[in-house]
Parts: sequence; C-alpha cells; structure tokens
Amino acid sequence: MTAALQTVQQKLDGWFTGFFFLLPNLIAGLIVAAIFVAAAFGVAQLLRQAVMRAGRRDLGHMLASFAFWAVIFLGGLVVMTIVLPSMQPGDIFTSLGIGSVAIGFAFKDILQNWLAGIFILIRRPFRRGDQIKIGDVEGTVQAVETRATLVKTYSGRLVIIPNAEVYTKTVTVNTAYDLRRAEVMVPVGLEVDLEQAMDVFRKAVLSVEHVVDDPSPDILPWEFADNNVNIRVRWWMKSQRTYEVRTRAAVVLAVKTMSESSGIALPADTKISFATTPLIVAHQEKEKQKSKRASAKPKGAKPSIPPHDATKTEAALPDTHDVVRDPEAEKPKHGELNEGAVPR
Repeated sequence: MTAALQTVQQKLDGWFTGFFFLLPNLIAGLIVAAIFVAAAFGVAQLLRQAVMRAGRRDLGHMLASFAFWAVIFLGGLVVMTIVLPSMQPGDIFTSLGIGSVAIGFAFKDILQNWLAGIFILIRRPFRRGDQIKIGDVEGTVQAVETRATLVKTYSGRLVIIPNAEVYTKTVTVNTAYDLRRAEVMVPVGLEVDLEQAMDVFRKAVLSVEHVVDDPSPDILPWEFADNNVNIRVRWWMKSQRTYEVRTRAAVVLAVKTMSESSGIALPADTKISFATTPLIVAHQEKEKQKSKRASAKPKGAKPSIPPHDATKTEAALPDTHDVVRDPEAEKPKHGELNEGAVPR
C-alpha cells in the first residue's frame, strides 16, 4: 500500500514539475497566439478593403476569409512548436499526411465549390444585380459566397446553386448588355394588305413607352400557317426583365387596338368539328327501332317462325351498305371448325 502511494505521489510530482517547466512556454504560446489572431484580423480587413475599392465585394469577402484562416493555421503551428519544443513543423505535416487522402475525399465538394467560387469571382462573368439563367433557375444574383451562388427568382424565392454547378454549366446573363430584343407573332388573314398591316404594327410598337428607336423595330412577314400570314414583330428595350414584361404587354395591347381602329381584323381561332356520317346515323336508327319492337312484345310469347320462302331470301338479307362491319369479323377465328376446314 505504501509503495502504491509513493508511485502516485511521484507521478503527481512529475506532472507538477513538468507543468511548471512548460508554464513559460504556455505563456509565450498564448502571447504568440494572440498576436497571430490580431494579425489575421488585420490582414483580412486590409485585404477586404483593398479588393472592395476595386468594386469586387464578393471577391474581397472570400479572399479575406481565406487570408484569415491561413494566418490562424500558421499561428497554430508556431504555437505548437513553442509549447512543445520537441515537435517540429515537418513532423506535423507528416502526421497530417497520413489522413490527407481521407480528408481530401471528405472535403472534395467543399474544395471544388470554393475553387469554383474563386474562379467565378476572378473571371467575373456576372456580378451582383445581374439577371442570369442557369438551367431551370432564372433570377437576380444576390451574392457569390464561398460555397454557392445565391439567386433570387422573379417570384421572390431564393435559390442556392453550388459554385461548381455554376462554373461547369451554361449560364445566360440577360443583363450583360444594355439592350435586348423581344418579339411576338401576330397572325393576319390572307386578304389583309401586308404593307398596311406592317405600317400599322410599326406605329403601334413605337408608341410603347420603353421601346427604343435605335435599333428600330422589325416587322417581318414570316410564314403561312392555318390560312393566315404570321407577322413577326420584334423590338429592343432595356435588358432588365421588368422592361420585357411591361413592353410585351403594352405591344400586344397597342397592336390589337391600332389594328381594330385601322380596319385590320385579326383572325379568330378556327376549330374544325367532325359531323356524324349518314351511315352511322342510319345504323343507330335501326338499332333503336329493333329495341322498341323487342320491348313492345308481351312477356312469355314465343317468336313465330315464318315459313321459308326462297324468293324472299334476297330481301331478308341486310343491306351491306347500311351495316357497319367489324373488321375483325372478316378474319377467320381459331377453333375446331376453322382448323378442320383448312386443308393440311
């Protein structure tokens, strides 16, 4: 019992002695850690302000975050070497290399999205406020973050798209230029004077508020369809979607109003209805008459069988022109009678 107590006392004495020996290293490590944390904040702030002066807000946030954690990581290595003098930075990297493969697979998507975000912010194919379309998502860019690009749709919903998907897929930037073109198809009848209709449509388009004069609108007779001539009406306006929606509605209204006032009647939708053929009507009438005669007979009465008269055979046969034949009835059915009648 006494030997066990002595062993425990020796261990405690060794821990306390080692702690007091490490105490200066711990104090120095804490001071160095505080210095590195302050340096990390300072470097991140300076880098963020420097990049944001060039109008690259998202890139500034991303680079500042990367610089901050890089300085923190470097400071952690320095503090570990101060607290534990026997440990060298090379040993730390060697120990980290054991699990580097597993860490790489675990953070593959995160690193991929982060690198894609860096490339997007450096190449800058679009910026905040641009209206883009990626696949089925269309809206306004809110921000490009470390992992994803934030897009607000026109219906007021936020869509988070991974940066790797944005970088590898086709992106349509609707607001890349100041102006863009919209169009509608207007049908007119074959009897309409196309020159007059084109002049009326051009005046109607130019009367809309947000339609620009240069480039001028295009009024193009495009194709024949359904006994009409389709005229393609195209115009230019500002690239934001709100102008496209407003000008499209105003152009449709103006074209219809000025066409009616100018005597140009726009064709209505023509629908074709298929009438019932006389053959089917006659067959239906015969079936109705048969059902009436069958219902008029008293119950329990046996049908009378008239004597056979060869002269009336032809008259008793139904008229083949008035009877709808089943195509399947003309084909031989499988059975003993048919199979026996077929020579082998």
